[in-house]
Amino acid sequence: MAGDFKVNYDGTGTTVSEAIGYGMLLSVYFAGADANARNYFDGLNRFRKRYPSSINPGLMCWRIPPAEGAVSDDCATDGDLDMAMALLLAHRQWGDGGYLAEATNYLNAIATALVRPDYSLRLGDWNSAAGQTRPSDSMPAHFRSFYLAAGNGIWTNVEAKCYAILEQLQTNSAPATGLAPDFSIVATNKWIPASANFLEGADDGHYYYNSCRVPWRIGWAAWFYNDARARGALSRFMSWTVSHHAAPVNFKAGYRLDGSNVSGNNYDTACFISPTGVAAMATTNQIWLNSTFTYAKSRQEGYYEDSVSLLSMLVMSGNAWLLATSSPPKFTQIIPGPDSTMILSGECQPNPTYQILATTNLYLPYSNWMHLASGVATGGVFSITDFQAVNYPRRFYRLESP
Repeated sequence: MAGDFKVNYDGTGTTVSEAIGYGMLLSVYFAGADANARNYFDGLNRFRKRYPSSINPGLMCWRIPPAEGAVSDDCATDGDLDMAMALLLAHRQWGDGGYLAEATNYLNAIATALVRPDYSLRLGDWNSAAGQTRPSDSMPAHFRSFYLAAGNGIWTNVEAKCYAILEQLQTNSAPATGLAPDFSIVATNKWIPASANFLEGADDGHYYYNSCRVPWRIGWAAWFYNDARARGALSRFMSWTVSHHAAPVNFKAGYRLDGSNVSGNNYDTACFISPTGVAAMATTNQIWLNSTFTYAKSRQEGYYEDSVSLLSMLVMSGNAWLLATSSPPKFTQIIPGPDSTMILSGECQPNPTYQILATTNLYLPYSNWMHLASGVATGGVFSITDFQAVNYPRRFYRLESP
């Protein structure tokens, strides 16, 4: 339909809900850099609403063929989680209450159709069997944001369940590596890796093209929400990663949970490597983080690899903000001052403590930004002069309230 947008998933015009979710997240995050970001976001959002799940119309059908005709199909959990998160972020980004209303309805549909009574996540609204989940659907940063937006305790329980499942998988099935499988099931009251060909193929029980996203998803929560559970899970993973790989480029495309190679994994790809940079950021491994970011920014592969890599880079660069427990600090004005200086004014409420970071290169990892100023905003407001701005042809600023 004219004015709508979709992500070309496979080069044929087919798309999937996962791709629409990635596209909506990226559109929100690039709003400050792309004047068309909101137009893209709204077009993607209209597209997803045209294709509801045949089981629960509050969710999106998981696959839409190139012809874009009538489709009768069910949903996939990860796409719906990302689209709901993107709507919440859009409300914060552009201030339109319509996004919040849509997100609220979306969260209610997800809670009804995709969360089991034990708070584990179904693979989709079609997944009626108990004890089956996809570890890469564990998005604790999303669930914390959902709780902050809706105040519904179900999301705190889902967040805790995700960590508990990952803990069990690492402890019992991957104690030496901290790896997670593509799919997991319950057997004898324990979460274990699924067997081969459980749903998608021979590597369903291995660390493969679904679970390669786990370090990014968990690392996001470790970075933004400073969650100790997330850091603990990533510490196990990074201990094995750095002890068995000389550099990020040596991390291969798939492993068994004991760290041995799966068949055909003898190549490097950004969807496996870039998430390790998020894990490195969360565990303060600066050398690995820098190397991963350098690797990621020069890669161009396909839809999936590039999407996962770019979203990971947003976290690594400190730009993948989420819903905060209080109002985020903000610049209210940045104007030229005398002698080519810049005057920066802003608000920091309710926490009046602030720090300002600066860089001349947006491709640098967040940890490499230069500390410019910090202090206490009297009455919740501040104004400072950047005397160093005269030395640079361009300057980017970031405001934080620790």
